[in-house]
Amino acid sequence: MAVEQVMPGCPGANAEEGTQRAHLFQCGVTPLFAVSLDRDGENLPDVCREGWHLRSEFLLGVHAPVSAAIDPEPILRGIRAHGCFTWREGNTSKPHGTSQ
Repeated sequence: MAVEQVMPGCPGANAEEGTQRAHLFQCGVTPLFAVSLDRDGENLPDVCREGWHLRSEFLLGVHAPVSAAIDPEPILRGIRAHGCFTWREGNTSKPHGTSQ
């Protein structure tokens, strides 16, 4: 399934290198998801009318599995550039990692 980044910028970019504690959010019951280093999601974009709901907490890194059906690289790039990463997808039940 293709991943579509829906918000190129998220306020509060200040990510560090290496494995970090990250938080997976879902916009209500929609297929819109976000990852932020902020547990409260204060830096998530204001595009979710249903409200962002924290779904899980995980360690984010190149070699660490993600608790969503997406590879960690685009999340890491989004967090480095914008402070968070958002995308639209239908399935978050399979953890992903990288072969790097």
